[in-house]
Amino acid sequence: MTSLREGEVLAEQVASEFVHALFPSFRTPAFLACPDDLCAKAVLAAVTRAAGARGVATEIIDLRPAPAELLGRVTERLCGFEGRRKRKDAPAISVLALDGFDLLEGVDNDRPTYPFRSEFQFDEDFRWLFLGRDWGRLRRLFGTYRLPLYHAASDLTPEPWRT
Repeated sequence: MTSLREGEVLAEQVASEFVHALFPSFRTPAFLACPDDLCAKAVLAAVTRAAGARGVATEIIDLRPAPAELLGRVTERLCGFEGRRKRKDAPAISVLALDGFDLLEGVDNDRPTYPFRSEFQFDEDFRWLFLGRDWGRLRRLFGTYRLPLYHAASDLTPEPWRT
């Protein structure tokens, strides 16, 4: 298990990988598995600080109470994938962090419950960060060619948290 101090250091490391030199102009979607809620809170605080220093707001949505329903509300806000910003009420680009994304894996392990790859992957309004507690599930969601999110996000999970 990671100590509190080690968790904070790793959280800062993840934040610096997410908010990199080309941010916010360029940031591919990313996923991150946190071993517990304290680490997730530290990462989200670090990402919020780093993005805020660049003038980018962070919105955190906790999907865990009702993952499919809450994700449905998020996808209603997406603008499509024509390669341009379309939200009329759009502020500057913002970070959208979805905590609990690992809970969306389908019951039969081959039919996930999210139909929105084409929309989020080309969305220009948000810089996407998918969080969860189960690295194996997240890795499977984004790393299995049979599933719709194959290679749609990069893995930012530090080695000590990959369990």
